[in-house]
Amino acid sequence: METLRTSSYMIPVRLEKEAGKYMLIHGYTGAVDIVSEELLAKIKSVSSGNNFSESTLQTLLKRGYVTTKTQAEEYAYVARMAKALHRKNDILNTSFTWVVTYNCNFRCPYCFEGRDKKDGKRRFVFTKEQVDIAYKAQDIIQPHKELRKPVITLYGGEPLLAENKDIVNYIVEEGQKRGYTFKAITNGYEIDRFLNLLSPDGIHKLQITIDGTKETHDRRRKHYKGYETFDRIVENIGLALQRGIRIVVRMNSDERNIEQFAELGNIFEQKGFFNYPEFYIYSARLRDYYDHISSETKDLSFIPPSSFTTKQIQFSSMAFRQDSGMYKKIYDALVNKHPMPFNSISCTAQAGGYVFDPIGNIYPCWEVVGQKENIKGVYSKEGVRWNNDVLNKWQNTDISQKEPCRHCKYALICGGGCPYHRQLKGRKSQCIIFKGSFDLIINKAYAELNKQY
Repeated sequence: METLRTSSYMIPVRLEKEAGKYMLIHGYTGAVDIVSEELLAKIKSVSSGNNFSESTLQTLLKRGYVTTKTQAEEYAYVARMAKALHRKNDILNTSFTWVVTYNCNFRCPYCFEGRDKKDGKRRFVFTKEQVDIAYKAQDIIQPHKELRKPVITLYGGEPLLAENKDIVNYIVEEGQKRGYTFKAITNGYEIDRFLNLLSPDGIHKLQITIDGTKETHDRRRKHYKGYETFDRIVENIGLALQRGIRIVVRMNSDERNIEQFAELGNIFEQKGFFNYPEFYIYSARLRDYYDHISSETKDLSFIPPSSFTTKQIQFSSMAFRQDSGMYKKIYDALVNKHPMPFNSISCTAQAGGYVFDPIGNIYPCWEVVGQKENIKGVYSKEGVRWNNDVLNKWQNTDISQKEPCRHCKYALICGGGCPYHRQLKGRKSQCIIFKGSFDLIINKAYAELNKQY
């Protein structure tokens, strides 16, 4: 018989609510199972001797926890899977984001976009002519309608500025003719001027940032004219929820405001926002993208990746955190008894994602808009022209080409992390956050499953 060994891609997670029980997840078969501590010990020692019945052994082989593959053969198998998944994502998931304008009515101290486009005299915003050119460019990039995601993301700057109401109306109306709906990443300050567009077949989802309770938020999310912003944004959220759209509130968290997450939740509870099934709030770690001017960041205290998860647990925001959909994948696998789905990339920037700005540039990711070195193409009346060097840097990488991702048992679950943050800060911080939260998310999914049965 071929030599048996424990798979290098078996992930055991101790279940906090079940003494002596573990959840096993396999990193390339997608198997998810609950096992006893005794069975786990036998699996881990299988290379020293086979103590399983024939039926149990066949089940373990089928689900991948025990294997006859060598470690090198497993690595090669995962690399082939990663390349196939990358090709699939590149073909099937063409998606578009529009930077409606680079202008913004807020001056947040941690903003990663250049101030020259916000504070300068020149206004960068889509015109009707540029809108028509952009829609034609989308058809050139992906001529097959069934392969285009039917949702366009509106981004900025601030996409929903009252001064740009006419052009936003035009973008949405022209998009609806082509079968698109919309979502927007907005500060929420002037969305009351766009209520006519908020509907299931118009702008059907808004992500809005609120950075803690009123005093903290007003200090950080600054209107350029000095106005307080918290109360107006909260009022606008209520108006938008009444229109039946999805609202996701993001709280950018650092050492000085993460403890306010629960209090912010209480404010929304009192407002009745949680009565709407489409309302959600989550906490995200505030990142220090660049060396900021000290006067702008004096009120910020960035949380190290190694302590972010601990802080979330301490201040009750762990249940509402950004996890790239990992919780849903695990929970659905448990409920439906299906294998977990996998990804070999972290986001659409590595496959079919295209970000159009109003002056004809195409970027891979909204976090690099305005950076000349990350322009992957340009669009105009003449069509689309690509910068192959930037394309290759972003779109031809997956976990099979990254060290140590290619040999990591979490690789097809994690997808390798954000490629841009990896360039800025390296791999280590992303791995720390992912591994620090993985066991907690597993236990949360298992606890939720037990409530249902």
